Amino acid sequence: MRAAAGVGSGRVYAFTCEDPEARVRRHMAGLAVAYGAPAALARALRLARKAAFRGGIGYDPARHAALVRLARRRPGCFRDGAPTCRG
Repeated sequence: MRAAAGVGSGRVYAFTCEDPEARVRRHMAGLAVAYGAPAALARALRLARKAAFRGGIGYDPARHAALVRLARRRPGCFRDGAPTCRG
């Protein structure tokens, strides 16, 4: 199989047929249970930001968006656009 012109490797790295908003809501439901404590949520956000910065395998933008939305629901967890939730 030959890769299309202009495509680097010809591999498919990700595919989803699910609505992105539905995917974020699905992640939020599970993450709300897993990261109930503010310190755990803050740690998960830090790890998601590091993964996004590195751009490697393992970064899930829907999971990252769900973590941000969960943090914004907590009173006092975001200040001036930056997460400040602590344990």
